[in-house]
Amino acid sequence: MVQLNQRMKRVISTFCVLVAFVMAFSSAAHARIYENIVAFGDSLTDHYGLSSYLGVYDPDTNPNGVPEVWTNGDVWVEYLAADWGATLDNNAIGGAMSLGHENADIQALSDSGSLPQLGLVGQVDSFISTDPEFDEDETLFTIWIGGNDFLEFGRGESYTTDPEVLIAGMMNNISETVVSLYAQGADNFLIINLPDLGTVPAYNSKSAEEIAGTTALVQAYNTALATTIESLESSFSDISINLFDSFGFLTELIDTNAFANVTGTYMELDTEGNRTGNVNGDADDYMFWDGIHPMTRVHEMMADELRATLYPDEDGGGSSSCFINSVQGTSSGSATPLIVLIVSFCLAAIAGIGLKQRN
Repeated sequence: MVQLNQRMKRVISTFCVLVAFVMAFSSAAHARIYENIVAFGDSLTDHYGLSSYLGVYDPDTNPNGVPEVWTNGDVWVEYLAADWGATLDNNAIGGAMSLGHENADIQALSDSGSLPQLGLVGQVDSFISTDPEFDEDETLFTIWIGGNDFLEFGRGESYTTDPEVLIAGMMNNISETVVSLYAQGADNFLIINLPDLGTVPAYNSKSAEEIAGTTALVQAYNTALATTIESLESSFSDISINLFDSFGFLTELIDTNAFANVTGTYMELDTEGNRTGNVNGDADDYMFWDGIHPMTRVHEMMADELRATLYPDEDGGGSSSCFINSVQGTSSGSATPLIVLIVSFCLAAIAGIGLKQRN
């Protein structure tokens, strides 16, 4: 009987270790390095995208031509790809909205067939039209979009004056692109919400009421985006979507004065907000490159935050508080409580066998 109890204890112990290992591995399924990144979005992600179509930029003679990049160096996705040693297919276009381009002249070129459609939907359609081949397990698809939809809305040039209609349309466009990519085999996504546009230099000098309205509009968008992602996860059991909170990330940099200047711009701007070709000071002191876009150092810091959660350090450090959710399909939360429950059950079972043996 004693030998039987000892054998049973070994069986239970082995079973518990295996189950806990499997659960821990499952919970870390999203903490990984990807070999390939396919990016879509606007000027916060674009590097050479729009300029490859239109680029005529010279800091002296034409400082407001189309730049190669809307910052003073690389953008976040380039830092992330370099950190991982991943290939990067960057389809982002400066000025892109969720559907179409915010510049009416550029959109007219797209509508005439002189250019492809450059909004998020158009970027994804163009990507799919090439019949791309990719390893679905090793490819991360990223989407960061929406700021230009609101800039156009703020200028009174949007197709609607109702912010709820605007946001609903944006959600439809984002859902359409995710579903289209999923149909091609994509199932690993990183989607980034919008930063607080009320705090960027282009808006932070406006009235308190205007700033509050801008912030509220972005918050409504971010809430809708989280709901849209939850709906996508419920609809597709094998889809993995990480939602990164750029609103919280950039707000924290401002609130903690992470840079000497968190309200002004590195590039000198004229009264219309256009770049003059001159700079206002030392690049290291500034958080913002121009009225909307952050400096490359901010992009690098954001890539660090992304990497910290997508692939934490081996010592367990680096888990980012800027991820709203990181789940697959209809699963949510952490496996840790379940692991603890399993281990507790196993320990109780082993203890029970020990008591029976002593009795």
